[in-house]
Amino acid sequence: MKLLRHLIVAGIAVSALAQLSLGNAQSVKIGLVGIMTGPNAQNGEFCRNGAMLALDEINAAGGVKTPDGKTHKLALEVVDDQGKPDVGLNAIRRLASDAEVVAFMGPDFTGITLPSLFVGEEAGMAQITSSIGAQVTAQGNKHILRGRSNDQMWMTALVDYIGKTLKVKSVGVSFTNVELGRSGRDVAVKSLAEKYNLKPAVEVSHSAGDRDLTASAARIMQANPDVLINWGTQIEAALLLRTLRQLGWKGVFAFNAADDIFVNLAKESAVGVVGPQNWVWSKPDEGTKKFVNAYEAKYGKKPSPHSIVYYDGVKMYAEAIAKGGPVRRDVLASLKAMPAWKGVQGTYQPNEKAGDTIASTVIIRYDAKLNPEVVFSAN
Repeated sequence: MKLLRHLIVAGIAVSALAQLSLGNAQSVKIGLVGIMTGPNAQNGEFCRNGAMLALDEINAAGGVKTPDGKTHKLALEVVDDQGKPDVGLNAIRRLASDAEVVAFMGPDFTGITLPSLFVGEEAGMAQITSSIGAQVTAQGNKHILRGRSNDQMWMTALVDYIGKTLKVKSVGVSFTNVELGRSGRDVAVKSLAEKYNLKPAVEVSHSAGDRDLTASAARIMQANPDVLINWGTQIEAALLLRTLRQLGWKGVFAFNAADDIFVNLAKESAVGVVGPQNWVWSKPDEGTKKFVNAYEAKYGKKPSPHSIVYYDGVKMYAEAIAKGGPVRRDVLASLKAMPAWKGVQGTYQPNEKAGDTIASTVIIRYDAKLNPEVVFSAN
């Protein structure tokens, strides 16, 4: 009994010392810039939740042990870009000026990422973004890594689904008049013409923030396309779709951001909507199931495609810190030395020269219960 008591006491002492050592270790900060306030705040919530889930799992498992033998907890430094380019620029500058932040993630909106593109690079920081605009990785920034497929990959997959599976006779195109929307429109028109000899029956555009889209809807109704490709943001897309359904349009609505945020806004009008995504929670693989179960247990709802980018991003950064150490240049060097990294979303290639680390693209369709089902895969 005495021996058992001594062993128990010794075990408790060792455990306490280990926890004390981890607790006293300096935290390594990873930054996240996202939309935390304003009409698109749900977007930032999904990003932050994915990152926090990964961070909590890593810290619960003991933290990150670096080459110098020290063990570190990870901490998340979240800054709000409000969905505005000027605010986003200042938010990234704030992260860059904090020497304890060794790398960062975000922004999500292409229109915020592009104006601030070289701030992280000038500070020597790695940046994992979920912005899908192809221009983000076409500017020569060697520090940026895109954590999901780009809009050209998405549009190509969507056009192939329309041409090969739906085999429709007429297609319309609508877009938000921002960089992302214009880029999507250009790829759509070119791909439809070159691959399927289809010319848009109607083209309409609207400004970001427009809340009266009746004129656009009226033009679409007049052309009555079998499919409408809409490229832009969730709020305007949901409003346009609901207006079209109220007017009696029966066609297929194809949208680039057909995620849970969009569905919550479009409600029953989202039934039958199709769209490209990097990942979806209904995928049947074991990695997805485990992640979705953990996310639901923590947050009480399903994750969005944004969530997985930031979950995988934190895990990837943790491995880079473990291999290179908690210094900006070493984190970046470790990332760029990885020929392949397996995450829940798929296999990333962090050493890809331009920064497009993953090409995973699926087309999903919302069923009568508003659950997403994969109907086409480009991989």
